[in-house]
Parts: sequence; C-alpha cells; structure tokens
Amino acid sequence: MRLRTFLTLGAVLLAVLGLGSAGGLFWMTTLLQRQTTSLIDAAERVRAAAELEITLLLLQYAHEVEGIGPADIGPSIGVDALLREVPERLAHVELYTETEVERGLVAASRRSVEAYLHAPESDRRLRLAQAVDATRAVMDSSIARARAARDEATAVRRTGRLIGTLLAAAVLGGVVLFLAIAQTRIYRPLVAIRRALSAFKSGRRESRVARAGPPELQEIGAEFNDMAETVSSQDARQLQFLAGVAHDLRTPLNALKLSAQMLLRAKTAPPPEKVRDSLVRISNQVDRLERMVGDLLDRTRIEAGNLELRLEECDLRGLVEEVVELHRPSSEHHRLECSVPDAPVPWRCDSTRLSQVLTNLVSNAIKYSPQGGVVALRLESTGREAVVSVTDQGVGIPPGELGTLFEPFQRSRAATKDIPGVGLGLSVSRRIARAHGGDIEVESVLGTGSTFRLRLPRSG
Repeated sequence: MRLRTFLTLGAVLLAVLGLGSAGGLFWMTTLLQRQTTSLIDAAERVRAAAELEITLLLLQYAHEVEGIGPADIGPSIGVDALLREVPERLAHVELYTETEVERGLVAASRRSVEAYLHAPESDRRLRLAQAVDATRAVMDSSIARARAARDEATAVRRTGRLIGTLLAAAVLGGVVLFLAIAQTRIYRPLVAIRRALSAFKSGRRESRVARAGPPELQEIGAEFNDMAETVSSQDARQLQFLAGVAHDLRTPLNALKLSAQMLLRAKTAPPPEKVRDSLVRISNQVDRLERMVGDLLDRTRIEAGNLELRLEECDLRGLVEEVVELHRPSSEHHRLECSVPDAPVPWRCDSTRLSQVLTNLVSNAIKYSPQGGVVALRLESTGREAVVSVTDQGVGIPPGELGTLFEPFQRSRAATKDIPGVGLGLSVSRRIARAHGGDIEVESVLGTGSTFRLRLPRSG
C-alpha cells in the first residue's frame, strides 16, 4: 500500500470514528432529552390526576359529614369552590394524555364526573364514588406510565454508557492501530534510511537500505542504494585511476630519468645521433606527460563548468591535415592516411579544442592498434554538418563496453593491462564536441578495429 493511500485511509477511518462518536452522542442526547420530557410529562400527569382525585375526595368527605350542605365544610374550603375546580382539574389531566388507553380512562373519568355533577342529590354520593374510582384509575395509569418512562430512561442511560464505551474503545483502538501500523510501516523504515545515510556519511560505503515500508519509502531506499552503488563504483574507479596515473606517470618519468642519466654519466660527449635519439625520447615523454596533465585539467574545468570555447572562423581541412602531419612521425608501424575535400572547409569553432579532440582520437587509434596498420582520417562536409572519421585496425572494443566508453576513468578491459592511459581522453573529447553542439560516435568490431566520428553542426 502506498504511503498516500495509507494516510488517506487512516484519515478516513479516524473521520468515520469521529463522526460516529459525534452522531452517537447526538443520538444519545436527543433520546435522553426525549426521555426527560416524557418523565416530566408523566410527573405532571400524575400530579394533575392526584389533584383531581383529592378534589373529588374532599367533595366525598363533605357529603359524608352530617349537617353539611351548601355551607362551608371548613374554615376556608367550600363545596361550590370544589365543584368549580373539578372541570379545571379534569382539563389539566386531559392536557398530558398521550396514549389511547389513557384517553379512554380520562374519558371515563370525565363521564363519571359529569354524571356526578348532573346527578340528583339522592344519587350524588354513588356517582361521586364512581368518579373517584375512575379518577384513581387515571392516576394509577399515570403512575404506571411514569414508572415505564423511568425504566426506559434508565435503559437509555445504560445503552448510552455502553455505546459511549464502545465508541471510545473504537476510537482508541483505531488510533492505536493506526499508530502501530505507522510505526511498523513508516517510522521504522524511515529510521533505517536515516541510519543508513548516517553510516554511509561516516564512511561505511557498504551501508544499504532494506526494502521495507510503503512503495514511496522503498523507492527512496532503492534510490539511495543506487546512489551508494554509484559512489562506491566511482570510488573504485578513482582508486583505479590513481593507480593508473601513478603507473603512467612513473613510466615516462623513468624514461626521462634514464635518458638524462645516460647523458650525464657519459665520460665523453655522445655522438650527435645518440644525443638526438635521447632528446627525441625525452621530448616524446614530455609530450605524453603534458597530454595526461592536460586531460586532467580539462576534466577538472569541465566538472567545474569552466570550459570556455573561443569560437572563430577556421579551416577544418587544414586542421585535420595538421593533426595527421603531427602524428605521422610518432610511429614507424602505422601508416596515416588522410582524405579531405579539395577546397577549404571554413567552420566556426574553437580550433585549439578541436585539435585536442582529433589528437586524442588519433593517439588512441595508434595506441590501441599495437600491431600497427592503417589509421585513416576522413573529413566530409554537407554544408550543415561536418564529420571527421578516425578509423584504425586495432584491438576493437567489446560490445558491452560501448555504452560506458565515454565515461570518466573508463577504459577497454581488453587492453588496459598493456596500453597506458587513465581513461579521460574520450570523456573530455565528447564534452568538447557537445560544447560545440555536436557529438562523438563509435563503431567497433572486436579484434578488427574501431571508427570514431566527430560530428559538428554548423553554428548560427
């Protein structure tokens, strides 16, 4: 499950639990309010029925006392006043009547009261007793209804407590579950990534991140592992490069040292031919050192973004011919061939940098064909693009190495042991070509030879 989906589901779950809790509390509050209203109505109904019964009982008592008539039955209560209160009490009872059973009992009580009020004097006592009994039935029903409402309210409170407990447990369980899953699926993988980064930063290059957690964190871990592999590979290549540089620098330095010592230790002046041979060897070794140092400096400038081109009009034909003539005496086992157009090929470019590129390509063609053979340069121009091809009959390049051939410090494994170099010439050359808006392509057959093509589009 992706991190975004997990967080969305967690938020939805918590929202549902929160809304459920709020809905449950609202429902419980509404139900309790309804039960409270019902209890109040039941209490009012009991009170009204009790007041009606008391009034009727007072009337009954007045009729049973001897010598009482229309006069007062006490110091402050009269029969006429009680008779006027009976309809009011009855209407008050009817006001809080809800069920059909209660309406029937109240209707029976009203009929009994009205029968009492309209009965003749001789029949009033009997009618009054019937009215009292009917009113007592109304009060008993009201009391039973009040008790039922009380029991229902008690049940609602218990149900409310249970629902509240369940909702609280659900919310707490949801939060705990979300935090537990978040700790297992998110926090621990994040801690593992942080530890791997810290370990890698402290120098433990073998530190890697295990694939765990949501896909986003797995992708971060995979990116870190790829970066760590790249850095480790670069470290290995740099160590290999330093070893190669040390070896390649030692070879020309030893040659320079031997040539100089031979001249210095000679008791008599050597013949001019031997002096010339020694000076040629010294000059070649110095040129080799200069190219190596130049490649290193150019690579440093390129990485720092300080490669500057001085564009000017130059003749590509003359530039190719000059490079060929420069390398013609460098090897007795190679034959350099040059194919250029008959007319000059004017081009806007940095002639110094392009000469450096062609020199690297020709030097590599000679260096990687140790058995000798033909090194051919061919210049073609279509008006929009100029192409310089350098073809050799050397060891060739394995197909699996063509994709990384132009990377820094990369050299063909088939010739690394026997052919000196640090693996920067082609990288620098391609960057110079791309700075001109062009590129360098390669075609090679292992054991047969290689062809490098420098493509330069016309600027402007």
